[in-house]
Amino acid sequence: MEAHVLDHEPHIALFVPDDDPLCFYRLIADYGTEHLASGGGLFFEVNRAFSEEVEQLLAGKDYTDIRTEKDIYGNNRYVCARRKAL
Repeated sequence: MEAHVLDHEPHIALFVPDDDPLCFYRLIADYGTEHLASGGGLFFEVNRAFSEEVEQLLAGKDYTDIRTEKDIYGNNRYVCARRKAL
């Protein structure tokens, strides 16, 4: 991980306690399926190495309009999705 990230972000925001890099995305997506309004959105900032996996996770939980947006450096950085309309 790049030094400027390590120097300015809390470690709890950068590292998970186990070897499951998607654990927090999964928990938030699960929470969203119960608590988001129909059509409500989720917006994640992700490690560029895991954008496709986050998209797949959301698709598997019936989210729609899933897309990845790039940051100013051209890296896949943000994954957006909507809760399936009820």
